Amino acid sequence: MHIETLDYPLIHIPAGAFTMGTIPTEWRKTDPEEPQRNVLLDAYAIGTYQVTNAQYAQFVEETGYPQPLFHNDAHLNAPEFPVVGVSWHDATNFLAWLSEREGMEYRLPSEAEWEKAARGTNAREYPWGDMWDASRANTSESGNKRLMPVGSYPAGVSPYGCYDMAGNAYDWCFDWFHMETYKYSPAENPLGASEGRRKVIRGGAWIARGEFAARCANRAAYEPIRGLHSVGFRIATDL
Repeated sequence: MHIETLDYPLIHIPAGAFTMGTIPTEWRKTDPEEPQRNVLLDAYAIGTYQVTNAQYAQFVEETGYPQPLFHNDAHLNAPEFPVVGVSWHDATNFLAWLSEREGMEYRLPSEAEWEKAARGTNAREYPWGDMWDASRANTSESGNKRLMPVGSYPAGVSPYGCYDMAGNAYDWCFDWFHMETYKYSPAENPLGASEGRRKVIRGGAWIARGEFAARCANRAAYEPIRGLHSVGFRIATDL
Protein backbone atom coordinates (compact mmCIF):
# COMPACT_ATOMS: atom_id res chain seq x y z
CA MET A 1 0.00 0.00 0.00
CA HIS A 2 1.44 3.38 -1.04
CA ILE A 3 0.76 6.56 0.94
CA GLU A 4 1.48 9.74 -1.02
CA THR A 5 2.57 13.00 0.60
CA LEU A 6 3.40 16.10 -1.40
CA ASP A 7 6.90 15.02 -2.42
CA TYR A 8 7.74 11.97 -0.33
CA PRO A 9 6.12 8.62 -1.19
CA LEU A 10 5.79 6.26 1.76
CA ILE A 11 5.26 2.54 2.12
CA HIS A 12 2.84 1.22 4.72
CA ILE A 13 4.40 -1.61 6.73
CA PRO A 14 1.65 -3.57 8.52
CA ALA A 15 1.77 -4.43 12.20
CA GLY A 16 3.10 -7.87 13.03
CA ALA A 17 6.14 -9.99 13.72
CA PHE A 18 9.27 -10.55 11.65
CA THR A 19 12.59 -12.32 12.12
CA MET A 20 15.39 -9.92 13.11
CA GLY A 21 19.11 -10.67 13.26
CA THR A 22 21.36 -13.46 12.06
CA ILE A 23 22.20 -17.04 12.86
CA PRO A 24 26.03 -17.23 13.13
CA THR A 25 28.03 -19.01 10.44
CA GLU A 26 31.57 -20.34 10.29
CA TRP A 27 32.80 -17.75 7.82
CA ARG A 28 31.71 -14.46 9.33
CA LYS A 29 31.55 -12.82 12.73
CA THR A 30 28.01 -11.64 13.42
CA ASP A 31 27.98 -10.99 17.17
CA PRO A 32 26.17 -7.58 16.91
CA GLU A 33 23.37 -9.31 14.98
CA GLU A 34 22.70 -12.08 17.48
CA PRO A 35 20.63 -13.73 18.72
CA GLN A 36 18.21 -14.01 15.82
CA ARG A 37 14.73 -13.50 17.25
CA ASN A 38 11.10 -12.66 16.50
CA VAL A 39 10.25 -8.99 16.93
CA LEU A 40 6.76 -7.51 16.94
CA LEU A 41 6.24 -4.01 15.51
CA ASP A 42 3.26 -1.69 15.34
CA ALA A 43 2.25 -0.46 11.90
CA TYR A 44 4.35 2.39 10.48
CA ALA A 45 5.29 3.98 7.18
CA ILE A 46 8.76 4.40 5.71
CA GLY A 47 10.16 6.23 2.71
CA THR A 48 9.95 4.39 -0.60
CA TYR A 49 13.20 6.15 -1.46
CA GLN A 50 15.97 7.88 0.43
CA VAL A 51 15.77 11.66 0.78
CA THR A 52 17.43 13.19 -2.29
CA ASN A 53 19.75 16.13 -2.80
CA ALA A 54 16.89 18.04 -4.44
CA GLN A 55 14.63 17.51 -1.43
CA TYR A 56 17.35 18.46 1.04
CA ALA A 57 18.18 21.54 -1.06
CA GLN A 58 14.64 22.81 -0.50
CA PHE A 59 15.22 22.55 3.25
CA VAL A 60 18.50 24.45 2.92
CA GLU A 61 16.92 27.16 0.76
CA GLU A 62 13.91 27.71 3.02
CA THR A 63 15.78 27.68 6.34
CA GLY A 64 19.32 28.83 5.59
CA TYR A 65 20.62 25.57 7.02
CA PRO A 66 24.23 24.71 6.05
CA GLN A 67 24.80 22.81 2.84
CA PRO A 68 25.62 19.11 3.26
CA LEU A 69 29.23 18.06 3.00
CA PHE A 70 30.31 17.10 -0.54
CA HIS A 71 27.63 19.29 -2.15
CA ASN A 72 30.21 20.30 -4.77
CA ASP A 73 31.27 16.72 -5.55
CA ALA A 74 29.85 15.58 -8.90
CA HIS A 75 30.07 11.94 -7.81
CA LEU A 76 27.60 12.69 -5.01
CA ASN A 77 25.56 15.85 -5.67
CA ALA A 78 23.16 15.19 -8.57
CA PRO A 79 19.61 16.26 -7.63
CA GLU A 80 18.23 12.72 -7.89
CA PHE A 81 21.02 11.12 -5.81
CA PRO A 82 20.37 10.39 -2.13
CA VAL A 83 21.71 13.22 0.00
CA VAL A 84 24.88 12.23 1.86
CA GLY A 85 27.33 14.18 3.99
CA VAL A 86 24.57 14.85 6.54
CA SER A 87 24.99 13.96 10.19
CA TRP A 88 22.34 12.23 12.28
CA HIS A 89 21.55 15.63 13.77
CA ASP A 90 21.22 17.18 10.30
CA ALA A 91 18.78 14.43 9.35
CA THR A 92 16.65 14.97 12.44
CA ASN A 93 16.62 18.74 11.85
CA PHE A 94 15.43 18.13 8.28
CA LEU A 95 12.66 15.89 9.60
CA ALA A 96 11.55 18.55 12.09
CA TRP A 97 11.30 21.02 9.20
CA LEU A 98 9.41 18.54 7.03
CA SER A 99 7.01 17.73 9.86
CA GLU A 100 6.14 21.40 10.29
CA ARG A 101 5.88 21.95 6.53
CA GLU A 102 3.49 19.05 5.93
CA GLY A 103 1.65 18.96 9.24
CA MET A 104 2.66 15.36 9.95
CA GLU A 105 5.17 13.94 12.42
CA TYR A 106 8.17 12.49 10.57
CA ARG A 107 11.17 10.80 12.18
CA LEU A 108 13.99 8.41 11.44
CA PRO A 109 13.04 4.73 11.38
CA SER A 110 14.09 2.55 14.26
CA GLU A 111 16.65 -0.12 13.51
CA ALA A 112 13.96 -2.79 13.76
CA GLU A 113 11.59 -0.87 11.48
CA TRP A 114 14.32 -0.46 8.90
CA GLU A 115 15.15 -4.17 8.93
CA LYS A 116 11.55 -5.30 8.58
CA ALA A 117 11.01 -2.93 5.66
CA ALA A 118 14.16 -4.30 4.01
CA ARG A 119 13.70 -8.05 4.46
CA GLY A 120 10.03 -8.75 5.06
CA THR A 121 9.00 -11.55 7.38
CA ASN A 122 10.93 -14.53 6.04
CA ALA A 123 14.47 -13.69 7.30
CA ARG A 124 15.92 -13.29 3.80
CA GLU A 125 19.57 -12.24 3.55
CA TYR A 126 19.02 -9.44 1.01
CA PRO A 127 15.92 -7.45 0.01
CA TRP A 128 15.45 -9.70 -3.04
CA GLY A 129 16.28 -13.09 -1.50
CA ASP A 130 19.06 -15.19 0.01
CA MET A 131 21.69 -15.09 -2.75
CA TRP A 132 23.98 -12.12 -3.32
CA ASP A 133 23.51 -10.52 -6.77
CA ALA A 134 25.72 -7.50 -7.54
CA SER A 135 23.43 -6.45 -10.41
CA ARG A 136 20.66 -5.59 -7.93
CA ALA A 137 22.48 -2.95 -5.86
CA ASN A 138 24.97 -0.09 -6.10
CA THR A 139 27.91 -1.40 -4.07
CA SER A 140 31.65 -1.61 -4.68
CA GLU A 141 31.06 -4.71 -6.82
CA SER A 142 28.98 -2.69 -9.30
CA GLY A 143 31.99 -0.62 -10.39
CA ASN A 144 30.01 2.64 -10.54
CA LYS A 145 32.31 4.35 -8.02
CA ARG A 146 29.63 6.95 -7.29
CA LEU A 147 26.08 7.32 -6.10
CA MET A 148 23.22 6.50 -8.44
CA PRO A 149 19.75 8.09 -8.68
CA VAL A 150 17.31 6.71 -6.12
CA GLY A 151 15.28 3.84 -7.52
CA SER A 152 17.90 2.86 -10.09
CA TYR A 153 17.79 -0.82 -9.06
CA PRO A 154 14.17 -2.02 -9.30
CA ALA A 155 15.35 -5.64 -9.25
CA GLY A 156 16.66 -4.99 -5.75
CA VAL A 157 13.41 -3.67 -4.27
CA SER A 158 12.37 -4.97 -0.86
CA PRO A 159 9.32 -7.22 -0.32
CA TYR A 160 7.28 -4.19 0.72
CA GLY A 161 8.43 -1.99 -2.18
CA CYS A 162 11.28 0.05 -0.68
CA TYR A 163 14.19 0.91 -2.97
CA ASP A 164 17.93 1.09 -2.27
CA MET A 165 17.92 -0.78 1.01
CA ALA A 166 21.02 -2.58 -0.20
CA GLY A 167 23.76 -0.25 -1.42
CA ASN A 168 23.84 3.31 -2.77
CA ALA A 169 23.93 4.95 0.69
CA TYR A 170 23.51 3.71 4.24
CA ASP A 171 20.50 5.03 6.16
CA TRP A 172 20.70 6.69 9.56
CA CYS A 173 18.39 5.03 12.08
CA PHE A 174 16.99 6.41 15.33
CA ASP A 175 18.78 3.97 17.65
CA TRP A 176 22.00 4.20 19.59
CA PHE A 177 24.30 1.31 18.67
CA HIS A 178 25.35 -1.29 21.19
CA MET A 179 27.11 -4.59 20.42
CA GLU A 180 24.75 -6.64 22.61
CA THR A 181 21.46 -4.82 21.98
CA TYR A 182 19.65 -7.95 20.81
CA LYS A 183 20.42 -9.79 24.07
CA TYR A 184 18.42 -7.41 26.25
CA SER A 185 16.09 -5.26 24.11
CA PRO A 186 12.36 -6.01 24.24
CA ALA A 187 10.69 -8.17 21.62
CA GLU A 188 8.00 -5.54 20.99
CA ASN A 189 8.86 -2.22 19.30
CA PRO A 190 12.54 -2.22 20.37
CA LEU A 191 14.48 1.04 20.24
CA GLY A 192 17.97 -0.19 21.05
CA ALA A 193 20.25 1.16 23.76
CA SER A 194 19.10 4.13 25.85
CA GLU A 195 22.38 5.98 25.27
CA GLY A 196 25.67 5.55 23.47
CA ARG A 197 28.43 7.05 21.36
CA ARG A 198 27.32 6.03 17.87
CA LYS A 199 24.02 5.85 15.99
CA VAL A 200 23.01 2.86 13.88
CA ILE A 201 23.34 2.94 10.10
CA ARG A 202 21.86 0.29 7.83
CA GLY A 203 21.89 -0.87 4.23
CA GLY A 204 25.37 -0.82 2.70
CA ALA A 205 26.74 1.80 0.32
CA TRP A 206 28.37 2.49 -3.03
CA ILE A 207 31.84 2.11 -1.47
CA ALA A 208 31.06 -1.01 0.62
CA ARG A 209 31.41 -4.69 -0.24
CA GLY A 210 27.79 -5.55 -0.73
CA GLU A 211 27.86 -9.29 -0.11
CA PHE A 212 28.45 -8.52 3.57
CA ALA A 213 27.48 -4.88 4.15
CA ALA A 214 24.24 -4.92 2.15
CA ARG A 215 22.73 -7.84 4.07
CA CYS A 216 19.43 -6.85 5.65
CA ALA A 217 20.67 -7.84 9.11
CA ASN A 218 24.05 -6.11 8.92
CA ARG A 219 24.64 -3.51 11.65
CA ALA A 220 27.06 -0.58 11.47
CA ALA A 221 27.30 2.77 13.25
CA TYR A 222 28.84 6.26 13.23
CA GLU A 223 29.00 9.18 15.62
CA PRO A 224 25.85 11.30 15.18
CA ILE A 225 27.87 14.50 14.64
CA ARG A 226 29.61 13.10 11.56
CA GLY A 227 28.59 13.48 7.93
CA LEU A 228 29.84 10.71 5.67
CA HIS A 229 29.95 10.39 1.88
CA SER A 230 28.27 7.00 2.22
CA VAL A 231 25.42 7.78 4.66
CA GLY A 232 22.02 9.31 3.95
CA PHE A 233 18.56 8.73 5.41
CA ARG A 234 14.91 8.04 4.71
CA ILE A 235 11.80 9.21 6.52
CA ALA A 236 9.40 7.26 8.73
CA THR A 237 6.18 8.01 10.56
CA ASP A 238 3.73 6.31 12.93
CA LEU A 239 0.37 5.17 11.65
